Amino acid sequence: MQEEGLRKQEILKLLEKKLQNDYTYESGSILGSMCTEPLDFGKEIYNKFVSKNLGDPGLFLGTAKLEEELVKEIGELFGCKDIIGTFTTGGSEANLIAMRIAKKLRPDIKNPEVVLPISAHISFDKAADLLDIKVRKARLKPDFSLDLDHYESLINNNTCGVVGVAGTTSLGLIDPIEAIGEFTKNKDIFFHVDAAFGGFILPFLKRLNYNIPSWDFSVESVDSITADPHKMGLGLIPSGGYLVRDASILTKIGFQIPYLAGGNFKHFHIVGTRPGGTIIAFWAIIKSLGIKGFIKIIKKCMDNTGYLVKRISEISGVKLATIPVMNIVGITTENGESICKIDEELRNKNWMLGKFEDFNLIRVVIMPHVEKEHLSHFLNDLELILKKLRIS
Repeated sequence: MQEEGLRKQEILKLLEKKLQNDYTYESGSILGSMCTEPLDFGKEIYNKFVSKNLGDPGLFLGTAKLEEELVKEIGELFGCKDIIGTFTTGGSEANLIAMRIAKKLRPDIKNPEVVLPISAHISFDKAADLLDIKVRKARLKPDFSLDLDHYESLINNNTCGVVGVAGTTSLGLIDPIEAIGEFTKNKDIFFHVDAAFGGFILPFLKRLNYNIPSWDFSVESVDSITADPHKMGLGLIPSGGYLVRDASILTKIGFQIPYLAGGNFKHFHIVGTRPGGTIIAFWAIIKSLGIKGFIKIIKKCMDNTGYLVKRISEISGVKLATIPVMNIVGITTENGESICKIDEELRNKNWMLGKFEDFNLIRVVIMPHVEKEHLSHFLNDLELILKKLRIS
């Protein structure tokens, strides 16, 4: 750290040089991320309110009230407006909160377990490690759908929680939430749905007349939902969301914070300081886009998804891992050969996809920043790579 501060222009030049190796969404080479460039209006709003701290909500009463309003609005989108909720650092924190609640609500279980699909996000493994919970993972069928019989067989007297996914990380598939809900009926088991990705696309796909199974609070057994604004919500990075049906849970097991300048309050969060600016920005984004705005964005993503699906089906050597439900496309080899070499060659050409070795697939996420021309260039490179590797 130098004695004298640098001028603004010098700092900007230094930053430009130091960050020149970062990939950008606008380049189109980021094809495997579930994040995207936040809406410009959201960035503008965030910059105006960057100092808001909802870790001390008694000091920012208007921001806290706006968060409550936003939760109710999203709850209505998810089938039940009479809920409570909060915004988090992302889906990982939200899933950790859910796992903690599942454990705390069942103090009678000495060795708590949570049942979830093997396709569930890694955040549940992190939560299990931190909370000393055993996760029992249900296998998938050859088409990557959940094996419900195996799932049900894993539920026992130590089960404090179960998890279903609405938009799996690898393929964007929706677990049979209603069927899982039947497994928890008349049992004191907390049912959490991880819709970190699907939360801000599935309600709009339904309005576009896609056949979307019930996945949200319209399923009576669902106790809580994770949904991330920084994914298909076009919110600031990072920002997640956690919604709970039963408001009394906060009173029962929320953390008590008595010493803050704004006064005493309870919360679910793992973190203390919590940005209010991301929440205000997402409120502004929702107000700006409205349902029609989101539908327009998602329709474009789905049109590009259809284009990619069609082109992949025409290329020898690769195939779709499964038919996409939303804007996520899994690609695997036709002959079962490892996908790793293809992924390596694609990265050498600066195509950044998600790789899932356990499922032998690479994932393309058709986010709002992905244009048809980007996909066309990607597909051309993919065909050249397949020829080079003699995969057909």
